[in-house]
Amino acid sequence: MEVKLENLIEKIKKEGVEQAQKTSEEIINEAKQKAASIIDDAKQQANKIIEEAKQKASKLQRQGESALQQASRDTLLLVKENLIALFDKVFKREISNALSPDFTQQLIKTIVEQWARDSQKEILVSKEDKEKIQELLFSSLKEELKNSIIIKVSDRISKGFRIGIKGEDVYYDFTDESITECLKEFVSPSLKEILNKKNG
Repeated sequence: MEVKLENLIEKIKKEGVEQAQKTSEEIINEAKQKAASIIDDAKQQANKIIEEAKQKASKLQRQGESALQQASRDTLLLVKENLIALFDKVFKREISNALSPDFTQQLIKTIVEQWARDSQKEILVSKEDKEKIQELLFSSLKEELKNSIIIKVSDRISKGFRIGIKGEDVYYDFTDESITECLKEFVSPSLKEILNKKNG
């Protein structure tokens, strides 16, 4: 009887151990599968994050390059505009310097002697130059021509003059502003072309 009981206990132990081993192996295998799945998911997630980071970095680089190119173009345009503005300023200054009272009166004298001799002419000059131009002009004109001109001051003139027939609202413009604009029509395109060749 003791032998049977011992055998039964032994059998139960053996079956229990086998069952425990089997359960343990199942748990270990399941844990391994879950761990492998977690590792695989983590790798996929890491790869996805790395790929997204690469795409973002690439996009940021493209945006940065585009912004730099735009800034470069804007700077180049600004430099060109400033050079042209500086040229215009120097150009106008030189024309203003050339339109001295002496030179201006010579121009007026030539026009008065050749144009509409029988009409009374109105000449507009700057306040600063009026006396000097009048003095130089009247000392060089014939008496009959002196009576055919009226010299007036215009606040809108800094150098040069405007001339027209008295009573008419049409004036021929020989001011520094007008001459500068006229000459710029010829010079500015050439200057722009030079700047575009040098920098474009």
